[in-house]
Amino acid sequence: MQSITLATTIRKEKDAQNIANLIKNYFSFQTVNLEKSGHRHLLHIKGRKILPQKIEQTLRLFGYRCSELI
Repeated sequence: MQSITLATTIRKEKDAQNIANLIKNYFSFQTVNLEKSGHRHLLHIKGRKILPQKIEQTLRLFGYRCSELI
């Protein structure tokens, strides 16, 4: 099981829920959560075969950006 955290430009709670559900179901991940941490918005993903580039491409299609935190 892998887990990654991405900084994202998703700001609205409803958008965050919709994107989290989309990513979770499309990629078959175990969990996808968005956390507000100060001025940062973090997307936490847990699952198998996580490909950050594919997640970034998917978010870009919906007008958002993200980058993996190392």
